[in-house]
Amino acid sequence: MFVESLTSTTVLVFVTVLLLLRWLTRRPPHLPPGPVLFPLLGNLLSLGPDPRPVFRRLRKAHGDIFCVFICHRPVVVLNGYDVIRDAVVKNGDVFSNRPHSFFSDIINDNRGIMMTSGKMWKEQRTFALTTLREFGMGRSLLEEKIQEETEQFLNAVAARQEAPQDLKHLITNSVSNIICSIVFGRRFEYTDPRFVRYLEVTNENIENLQITGILQILPFLRHLPGDAFRLKKTVHNVDVVQDEFIEPMVQEHIDNYDEGDVNDFIAAYIKEMRHRQQQGETTMEVKTLLKVIMDLFVAGSETTSTAVRWVLALFLNYPDVQDRCFREIDTHIGVNRRPGMKDKVSLPYVEATIMETLRYCDIAPLAAPHCVARCTQFRGYTLPEGASVMVNLDSVLQDQGIWGDPQNFRPDRFLDSSGKVFKPEEFIPFSIGHRVCLGESLARMELFLFVTALVQTFHFTSPGQPPTLEGVLGLTYFPKPFEVIATART
Repeated sequence: MFVESLTSTTVLVFVTVLLLLRWLTRRPPHLPPGPVLFPLLGNLLSLGPDPRPVFRRLRKAHGDIFCVFICHRPVVVLNGYDVIRDAVVKNGDVFSNRPHSFFSDIINDNRGIMMTSGKMWKEQRTFALTTLREFGMGRSLLEEKIQEETEQFLNAVAARQEAPQDLKHLITNSVSNIICSIVFGRRFEYTDPRFVRYLEVTNENIENLQITGILQILPFLRHLPGDAFRLKKTVHNVDVVQDEFIEPMVQEHIDNYDEGDVNDFIAAYIKEMRHRQQQGETTMEVKTLLKVIMDLFVAGSETTSTAVRWVLALFLNYPDVQDRCFREIDTHIGVNRRPGMKDKVSLPYVEATIMETLRYCDIAPLAAPHCVARCTQFRGYTLPEGASVMVNLDSVLQDQGIWGDPQNFRPDRFLDSSGKVFKPEEFIPFSIGHRVCLGESLARMELFLFVTALVQTFHFTSPGQPPTLEGVLGLTYFPKPFEVIATART
């Protein structure tokens, strides 16, 4: 009798566990297909620190639209140019929202700002894009600012030439200073205490991202004692940037505001803010300006500095590409004057090399997360309101069907039969749609002026073996630390 009762209990427990596991690993029928789920964790453990290889396999298995689960949260992954364009361009009003982020929610709660979508986001973004365009994306003033900073950078490199050096910090200094010139109307000396402090805490947050990123997935871990995941340090560093670096510059502009002297982003914002406040309701205010400036520094510095470092890493691995770039520069410009934007048309191979770097190195492979604004039908699937969406740019930039041999670094793919630059519509390293990178035009100008001046001035060689072209995925996909020897060409 006891044995029979025990057997019945065992069977009941076994069936209950099976049913529970089935319930915990069920996939909602209306969502796109995807891999098998594990209880509680979903697909978290299978994605790894760099999910791109996993996404490539899942695309082959399930098609251009599949769904993975981060614990209990579904994430719809869009692959392929046609699908991505259909979502973020043709249906941009639905797919342009940002999902709630653990970090942004904490930081925004501290600042009383939430600017991921809606009227505030639209008003701020429209103003930023319009103002940056008016300040001269392609105009001589902005070009002069970039050239001035480039010269400072070249001088700093020259001071240590012939010795192996890691140029990461110098590149970051220069690119950040260009943003300072646009936003603040001034640059900083590399030794300026405020500027040094800003760079220190920003770099620290970027380096901490792989640890703090765990909290994005498992936010309850923040309640553990101490600061094992460096959340408190990260939030503190953000406060340092805003309180000690950005806010004093904004206050200085307010105190010395002259409506007739609008020559930087802050002054333009103050002028427009006061005008709109007089007209009626607006989301433009000082605390919002602080957030916009923070976004400009992130959008305008990290991607560009990472791209310049990748260019150097590729030059060390492909010296023939570096030599061909220099021959083109030497033929059309020489070495006695710095290149300008007017020279771009004469340097198609240099431009093609930059484009191929952005494609090959896949600097922002997963873009920033999106979410759908309302429940929507998309290509046969029902996506609920607020569903997270990942735009997999890697699936386009590394698509064999588009590029033929995407695994090869080959700048000539961007040159037509007459040697002129050819830009396929699938070339989208800055994404597309309403959420296209805010700093794209600036980044393109910076990269052209930086790279041409670098190649014109120095010949770069490796002190040992060329650096690996396997990078690290963080805020961007960046190269591992490496050293170069910069030898003056004259």
